[in-house]
Amino acid sequence: MRLAKSVVGVFALLVSVCAFGQTRPNLVLISVDTLRQDHVSAYGYKRKTTPNIDRLLKSGVWFQEAYCNVPLTTPSFGSLMTSRYPHETGATRNGVSMLVDMETLAEILNRNGYATAAFLSNWPLKAHISNLNKGFEIYDDNFSQKRWLFFNDERDAKHVAELASAWLSQKPRQPFFLWAHFSDPHQPYLFHRGFNFSSKSEPASELQNKIDAYDSEVAYVDYYLGVLLAKLHSLGYDRNSLVVFMADHGEELSEHGYTGHGRFLYEAAMRIPLGLSGPGISPGGKIQAVVELLDLAPTILAYLGFPPGKEMRGRNLMPYIRGEKSWPEHYLVYFETYPGAVRGEGMEKVANIKDPTWVGLKLDNLKIHYRVPGSRWEMYNLQADPGEKKNLADPVNQVFLKYSEELLAWYRSWEKSVALGRTEALTGEDLKKLESLGYLK
Repeated sequence: MRLAKSVVGVFALLVSVCAFGQTRPNLVLISVDTLRQDHVSAYGYKRKTTPNIDRLLKSGVWFQEAYCNVPLTTPSFGSLMTSRYPHETGATRNGVSMLVDMETLAEILNRNGYATAAFLSNWPLKAHISNLNKGFEIYDDNFSQKRWLFFNDERDAKHVAELASAWLSQKPRQPFFLWAHFSDPHQPYLFHRGFNFSSKSEPASELQNKIDAYDSEVAYVDYYLGVLLAKLHSLGYDRNSLVVFMADHGEELSEHGYTGHGRFLYEAAMRIPLGLSGPGISPGGKIQAVVELLDLAPTILAYLGFPPGKEMRGRNLMPYIRGEKSWPEHYLVYFETYPGAVRGEGMEKVANIKDPTWVGLKLDNLKIHYRVPGSRWEMYNLQADPGEKKNLADPVNQVFLKYSEELLAWYRSWEKSVALGRTEALTGEDLKKLESLGYLK
């Protein structure tokens, strides 16, 4: 009897898997490293940097107040794939891997019959130092091509688009999960022929030259992102695919005396472009509600017909997107960041640093930052001060008192139990690559 039941159970599972292959949508995740929301044309940028991204965003729903939870690549993708905070995943910094027991979006989909493939372009995402390959049948992190004068720290957008397009052309089994990650806007910023926004009439300042080069990188990525989207369309996959576009974090361009990301929690590094398009999602949905990357995995799973992972913290946004629920008027988002660049020699640069440098929260137009070393507070009114220049933190301010206590209580609830992924897999080459990308100094 047990054997008969087992046979029936296996048969039912096989039928279920076959049915999934016929009915469930594909998932295409397109991510861009270090892409500021306010340098995407669809979000109002004065330069036409992103025509392909604009069309993609406007073909579905796109979020005006989308936030990453941490402004570093490996931690941000760890949070995206697990819907857990960095202090839970163990991937607190680039070069520190996610814990092996973290269940990922790719694992859930692969377990349910999805073909899974990722084509990466940034060194911190390499499998042996991130563990982000969990659940992927193909995880292509072999950066063998030279990007201008910089050898294999990153993979060029053209190469990413070619590899992902070639995989699609092989007609993988369906449904599939394809992740293509583009890294060109990451430092060092390079000018690309045919994507030049610099003024010819007068010499540019150092800052303007930096912005011009950054925008050239963004436009270059946009072009090759368009190549990938065209391939998706030509093969007919777009008719049954959820396409998700996002950035892992933004980039400060000399705001607050700093160029880069990971050091602070200001809007330039935390607010990201984010959009979803696919069958059943009405085009042109410009959503003002606050969302966070923790929400993405549960939302994707719901769209594809799966429940969220057992440990996922984020919200399923599909009832709001479909109009079944009203978007909440108020939503509180928490942030954290860790030393992205640590002084020291060799492995001391990445060894067992658990404490965050900053934690923060956002509610409506209120933004509060707390610097853990030194116990420094900052508070900003984003409506009156979107650049976060005027610090309103004041111990007699009742709003500050209420929400600083809220933030501190959140931090105190986990400060003694920060998970720490492994660093022992880092090689001398890894240290050099992380340093060349600005993560070790």
